[in-house]
Amino acid sequence: MEVDKTASLNDNNSNHAQTSHLNWESTDISQPSHYVGIGASAGGLEALQQLFKNIPGDTNLGFIVVQHLSPDFKSVMAELLSKHTSMPVYTVQDGVEVKPNTIYLIPPRKNMLIAEGRLLLSDQMPDQGVSLPIDIFLRALAEDQQHKSIAIILSGTGSDGSRGIKSIKEAGGLVLVQDPSDAKFDGMPYCAVNTGTADFVLAAEKIGEQLVKYIRHPMINGTSPSLRNHIVSNEDIMAEMFSLLKRKSGIDFTHYKPSTVARRIERRMGINQFADIRDYLSLLFNSSKETLTLSKELLIGVTRFFRDEEVFDQLEKDIIPKIISRNNNDDEGIRIWISGCSTGEEAYSIAILFDEAMSLLSNRRKLKIFATDVDADAIVEASAGRYTEEISQDITPERLFRYFNKVGQSYEVKPELRQSVIFATHNMISDPPFSNIDLVSCRNVLIYFQQIIQKKVLAAFHFALKKTGILLLGPSESLGDLKNNFDTITERTKVFEKISNTRIPLDAPPLMKDSSKNFIHNMPHVGSLMRNYRDSPKTTPPDFVKEKLLKLYLPNCIVLNEEQEAVHIYGEVAKFIKPAYAGKVSTHIKDIIIPELATAVNTALSRAEKSGEMVRYSDIVIKNSDQEMTLDLTAFFLREKENSNTKNYYVLLFQAINPNIGPDIPQLKGESFDVHEQSLQRILDLEQELLKKQEHLQITIEELETTNEELQSANEELMSANEELQSTNEELQSVNEELYTVNSEYQDKIDELILVNTDVDNILSSNKIGSIFLDEKHLIRKYTQVATQFVNLVPSDIGRPFHHISHELIYPEFFQDITNVINNQVEVRKEVLGHQKNWVLIKLAPYYKSNHSIHSNKKNEGVIITFIDLIEENSLKDRSNIQ
Repeated sequence: MEVDKTASLNDNNSNHAQTSHLNWESTDISQPSHYVGIGASAGGLEALQQLFKNIPGDTNLGFIVVQHLSPDFKSVMAELLSKHTSMPVYTVQDGVEVKPNTIYLIPPRKNMLIAEGRLLLSDQMPDQGVSLPIDIFLRALAEDQQHKSIAIILSGTGSDGSRGIKSIKEAGGLVLVQDPSDAKFDGMPYCAVNTGTADFVLAAEKIGEQLVKYIRHPMINGTSPSLRNHIVSNEDIMAEMFSLLKRKSGIDFTHYKPSTVARRIERRMGINQFADIRDYLSLLFNSSKETLTLSKELLIGVTRFFRDEEVFDQLEKDIIPKIISRNNNDDEGIRIWISGCSTGEEAYSIAILFDEAMSLLSNRRKLKIFATDVDADAIVEASAGRYTEEISQDITPERLFRYFNKVGQSYEVKPELRQSVIFATHNMISDPPFSNIDLVSCRNVLIYFQQIIQKKVLAAFHFALKKTGILLLGPSESLGDLKNNFDTITERTKVFEKISNTRIPLDAPPLMKDSSKNFIHNMPHVGSLMRNYRDSPKTTPPDFVKEKLLKLYLPNCIVLNEEQEAVHIYGEVAKFIKPAYAGKVSTHIKDIIIPELATAVNTALSRAEKSGEMVRYSDIVIKNSDQEMTLDLTAFFLREKENSNTKNYYVLLFQAINPNIGPDIPQLKGESFDVHEQSLQRILDLEQELLKKQEHLQITIEELETTNEELQSANEELMSANEELQSTNEELQSVNEELYTVNSEYQDKIDELILVNTDVDNILSSNKIGSIFLDEKHLIRKYTQVATQFVNLVPSDIGRPFHHISHELIYPEFFQDITNVINNQVEVRKEVLGHQKNWVLIKLAPYYKSNHSIHSNKKNEGVIITFIDLIEENSLKDRSNIQ
């Protein structure tokens, strides 16, 4: 395979550029460590030159540049770029294999894909509308190289690339974007930044430096042992990390696959340039922003409208019409559950398909789509239903016109479609599933869970679905052990139909009993862990020593918090503040400072906060006890740490020119305080602040109007739900009345049975007849007290086999006769000797639960044994010959 090559000779005295052909079969076959897809358009040449000028020639990366090229002019990009890099520059030919430390340029009128490291070209079709070659290539790059993919978006107009970088982000790759303010044309960088997926937003000349830092990180280039291989040894640290993430985001990531979690952590460590996981844990403790960023990346909330055309084609043509026809006589309507809906694109896509199918079939059914996700921020975005213009590349113009309103530079879902979708925060792992669902869609989520959690979630989906309900999974997901409960409609698109209502337990056993273990158990306290990472504490002087030094050398001053409220006073400042009076006390500086200093103090504080530097005013004259005093005023604005959550403070120092007032402090000359000039400046500052407040107020009003619209929509949904609940309540009331009637009838029957049972007990006890009731397994069901005179029974014997009970009756074939009565439904009568040498009549009769004679063909369900003492019953009978 040959490609055109244009390589710089790197000779400043020569403008010579060379074009040659290479036979790839004879060159080095090593693969790049990472593949870098670079998107550029208008103004991209200068950005590309700045980029490659700062990338060395030995990075082991493969660079593929995708531009919007004119089909009418021959590109000289290869020649121009070769003057700014030592790497060879090639114009791609179909099938070329990407080599490390090499730059590849897309030819005009072509779209480009990558498969197994080879670049594949296809012709652009003029009738396909706007061409987006950058998006096309970046999607293919993400699919082919996964976490080894890197995307760079440079200057250009339009939004090409903003969808492709989402795929790169989902695959675990790196995304760098040129700062829109640095680009000649900020359209592409601006749209890319607005996706929220950019890891770095930098000037073009800084991108190369950051890229090299990232790929040379030990965990990224593979020279350091992979975190995934040491996740067990780092169990306590990972547990602390998961605990911190759960506190910040409310999501328990211990259910995720350890390899997935480790890969995302490795990526963030590479971006932040940490080689030790302990250092990265310290960053998470100190930076809420990084903690939230990591949790967002673990959620991997990337999607788009009508994602995977083959799947949605099958839904449109086969699945949805079948669901609509099945629910033709169902008053409840059609219920859909989109689990893991992210920002709502899939939920609205399915809602559109159902609406179109109902219109086509002239069969309007009530449609409810429950769209859920664990990410509350994503649900808020989905509920708003507003998307950027780039969705026009995924949705046909007809559907855009029918289901969306154009609002400025974005599209908003029309209320008619929005009302059919209900968005809610829901954790599919821990929260109970929905029920009576016709279609469950959960694509590309289960692959990130551990296998035992996958089984639990699939069991929840099985519970949620009606019989013959449809389950839609992602291309890399399967049913596992639940495959016998579903019929596979299409294996390629992962569409399954529920065929069994077998109850599957929803509770999963304890998590992670494999080599990765459960990170939550036995984890150390946060404080003890952090103390191990910090340096040994340094010896500090006692507090009384510090207080003494402050009194001796610190000028008279007031320390203010970030709300400009006094929190501490050093020295004597009574001359500079108002006296306190009875009543509510305010410590705000504007309320306590004397009027003569008010303008100077307010101006100094404002300037100190804006500049971050010391502000000093000299020769301020005030009156104190009818005497004039000249002083210098100094203001500081202090931050404990940059980019931290600690509070900020102000310090006001009052230094009198008279050396008898306050400590002897060297006088630093500041600018002379002109009351008139500073008053005008203060007025100007206040006007600017007022303007900002007005702008903020306008934004707040707009947000409130938007919120009001959402609340009105939510109110309409609630009213609709209330009507349904009222109807349901009426139905429940009717059912309740029926149940009450049935309950009354049963109560009468129970009273009759209690009376009959009492009659039977009285008859048995009055006749002094012992009775034992056995079931068909010879287990004792019940007995009377008289029976204990013949068989050794106690209350705890209920439920025991009769042959376990002892007796003193001379009746060897007792148990054999019991079996005979059960099997043959016959009665047995025998007179036997008891333990007191008395004769006992024993009667064995079949037991039936309903009125049947012993001649009935119905199988009996036990035996009744009755004992009658013949001496007591017939005392006239002569038994004198008893031995």
